[in-house]
Amino acid sequence: MAKKGSAKPRTRKKNKKTGFNPKLQFMKIVAGLTLLVCLVITAGLLANRFLMRPAPQVVLKSKPIIVTQPERGPVHHSIPDYEAFNREAVVPPPPITRIKPVTNGIPVAIIIDDIGYDRKMAEGFLELDVPLTFSVLPEGTFNHSIIDQALKKDVEIMLHLPMEPGNYPSVNPGPGALLSSMKPDELIAQLNADLDRVPGVKGVNNHMGSKLTASSAQMRQIFTILKKRDLFFVDSRTSTDTLCRPSAELLHLPFAERDVFIDHEQTPEFVRKQLKLLIRRAKRQGYAIGIAHPHPVTLAVLQEMLPELKGAVFLTYASKVVAFQQG
Repeated sequence: MAKKGSAKPRTRKKNKKTGFNPKLQFMKIVAGLTLLVCLVITAGLLANRFLMRPAPQVVLKSKPIIVTQPERGPVHHSIPDYEAFNREAVVPPPPITRIKPVTNGIPVAIIIDDIGYDRKMAEGFLELDVPLTFSVLPEGTFNHSIIDQALKKDVEIMLHLPMEPGNYPSVNPGPGALLSSMKPDELIAQLNADLDRVPGVKGVNNHMGSKLTASSAQMRQIFTILKKRDLFFVDSRTSTDTLCRPSAELLHLPFAERDVFIDHEQTPEFVRKQLKLLIRRAKRQGYAIGIAHPHPVTLAVLQEMLPELKGAVFLTYASKVVAFQQG
C-alpha cells in the first residue's frame, strides 16, 4: 500500500513531460490582448483621420473683363460670378449742376404774355435779339409761325394758360380756359389739350385766373400734370388770394412768382417807371421776373432802355430764374 504523499512527485513529473506552464500561458494572453487593443486604437485613429477630413474648398471661376487702354493695350481683370450679376448696365447720370449767380449781373426774366394773335408785334420783340420768354395762348391764330420764329431766335416758349377769373362770365378768359365748375377729368383733359397745342413748351403761367388760383384742390390737379411733363409754373399773381405757392411746394414743382407787371398802364412814362422798379427789385432780392404784353409802347420803351437793363441786370429766360430760386 502506497503512502499518501507519493502522488505529488508523479504529477510534477507529468507536467514536465507535457511542457505546460500556466505562468507563460497567462503572459501570452495578456500580450495578445494588448496587441488587439493597439490595433483597435490604431484603426480608430485612421478612420477618424479619413472620415473627419474637411471638405475641399470650392474655387469660384472667374470671368475675364477686358478694359482697353489705348496707350498700353488691353488689361485683363477678373471678378467672381456673383459680383457680375450685381453690376448695373446703365450709364450713370451726370452730376447735378447748381445754378449760381452770374458774374455780370443779376438774373432777370421778362415774359411777354398774350402771344399768338399779333404776328407783327411778336416779330418786333424777336428783333430785340435778347433772351425773352414768349407765353403763348393755346389757340392763337399765328401760334405755329410765331413759335417757329421764336425757337430759331432761342426765345423760350411757355403756355399762357387761361383760367377762370373772379368776375367770370362777364369777363371771359378765352378759348381753352380752365373753369372751377369742371370735374377733375374735364380739367385735366383741357389742360393736356392746351399743352399739346404749344410745341416746345417749357413752362406755364396763368392768364387771368383770380378765382381758380385760389382753389388749392384744382391747382394741385393742374400741378400734378405739369410735374409729370417736367414743366415749371410762374404765378402771374392776378390776386392776393392765390394759393399757387403752397400747392407747388407740396408737389415739389419748380415754381416762381411774378414780381412786376410792366405795362398794365400803356404810357411810356409808366413802362419806364416799371422797368426801373424791376431793376431795383432784382438788386434787392437777387433775381426778378417781369411780365409785359405785346403793346407798341412796351416794345418802344424796351428798345430805348435795353442798354440800361443790360448794364444793371442779366437778361435771361424764365426757366433760368425759376431754377435759380430752386438751387
